Amino acid sequence: MTTYGLLIFRTFAFWHQNKKLLVWLIVLAAFSIVGAVGVLRVVSVHIADPRGANSTSCVFENGKGGAIQYGFLVIYELVLMILTIYKRFSFYKDARGRLVTILYRDGMIYMTCIIMASFANILLTAVAPTTYSDTLDAPQLVIHGVLASRILLNLRHESHRSDSAIIDEILPMADMRRTPEGHSVVFVNTNPGSVVEG
Repeated sequence: MTTYGLLIFRTFAFWHQNKKLLVWLIVLAAFSIVGAVGVLRVVSVHIADPRGANSTSCVFENGKGGAIQYGFLVIYELVLMILTIYKRFSFYKDARGRLVTILYRDGMIYMTCIIMASFANILLTAVAPTTYSDTLDAPQLVIHGVLASRILLNLRHESHRSDSAIIDEILPMADMRRTPEGHSVVFVNTNPGSVVEG
């Protein structure tokens, strides 16, 4: 659930903190949850799992209706992805900044991977025996965690890289000298090509 909160707030940030969009995304998430649970309850009456499929009570499994929940999840993930793609090519199309590039590139990798994992869960739930229906639940959670961490680590790396670039630009303009008393004095040269007389 927290990973989807992060996706919502990433989309919110990409859309310049548009409060109407945030409300719309939260309402859409609520409708998706209610729709998934409601449709699942209606469909579970009509879809009967084979008797004896779970002969012991030691196995945790979903019925075939679990594919419906993943269907609502895929729709919501696609909406977030489409909103990000739209904003990237409508507003940020000429942006060459590393931050926008990292947010967009890693966000697209993240969204593509989790949409593929959700589709795999739909296929597995719909086609495989019910004992295997939850096989990809844990890997999907791991994918969420790994990819969210990747985005944060890449942003952190870029932050340190940007700080280093600023320092590298400033240091050639500064000339540090020691006074006879042993104190350090820094002269800032506003003309990097000239020599500082001291």
